Amino acid sequence: MRTAQTHSSPLEAAVAYARLGYAVFPLTPGEKRPHGRLVPHGLKEASREEATITKWWRSCPGCGVGILAPEEVLVLDFDDPTAWERLKGEYPTLGDAPRQRTPKGGYHVFLRLPQRVRLSATVRKLAGVDLRGMGKAYVVASPTRLADGRGYTWEVPLVKPEDLPLIPENLLLRLLPPPPAPREVVVEAGSSPRRLRALLESYAAAVAGAPEGTRHNTLIRYAVAAGGLIPHGLSPEEAEEVLVAAAMRAGLPELEARDAARWGLKVGEGRPLALEDSHPSEPRNYRARVYARMRRWA
Repeated sequence: MRTAQTHSSPLEAAVAYARLGYAVFPLTPGEKRPHGRLVPHGLKEASREEATITKWWRSCPGCGVGILAPEEVLVLDFDDPTAWERLKGEYPTLGDAPRQRTPKGGYHVFLRLPQRVRLSATVRKLAGVDLRGMGKAYVVASPTRLADGRGYTWEVPLVKPEDLPLIPENLLLRLLPPPPAPREVVVEAGSSPRRLRALLESYAAAVAGAPEGTRHNTLIRYAVAAGGLIPHGLSPEEAEEVLVAAAMRAGLPELEARDAARWGLKVGEGRPLALEDSHPSEPRNYRARVYARMRRWA
């Protein structure tokens, strides 16, 4: 059984976190906000440089420690302990992830995202859970103590970002925002090549038209949908090239687009999309059924 992480001082802890690969910055003693004098720009000044870290905490030994996890690291912030128990019951592997207990009895759970798969820190998909980390939102870390003496403690010790467990696929899909509905298409019944191509092109059109800030997750959502067509005969190579080209038209870099598309197609292939018979005169009803099914996957 792993033992909890303990550090004799905030400085020692901050240096240890930095050596693991996490940027840190000082918090106002007894509080959870950045120290206004030492880091006037807050988390934007988070650092892994030991000289900088040492200077901060020698100036303020009682400062708490804030951790800004890198973009590939997702921190699930549970305010409600029952929310943690409920989600752990659904995804038992979460129990092995690095976990910190908060003063209010909640938890910070550290997970790794698949390569180039990103989430928005503003997503509110799970009751009682906020999304932190990802280079966007910091968490308060042990041995920080609040003004009333309550502190943060590790129940499962933190590890390097690359050693964190991957977030369960089904949980990740739940956290991705739903995609916009694809444009209407007229398709044949069954899983004919013409029908599969029409659906793929409708997904690509939605990806190409995604506004900035939604492009990455829109691509993933429709890659998952297109992956669900692969068991019906859609070529995975064709699907990848069409989706990547659409994402690049939307403004995503090719490498990011290709990695995201491949991940989504692989996940979607294990979730075949049911292709009900439809009539060319009923594209709207067919699209509504397919879109509703895509939303339920999460």
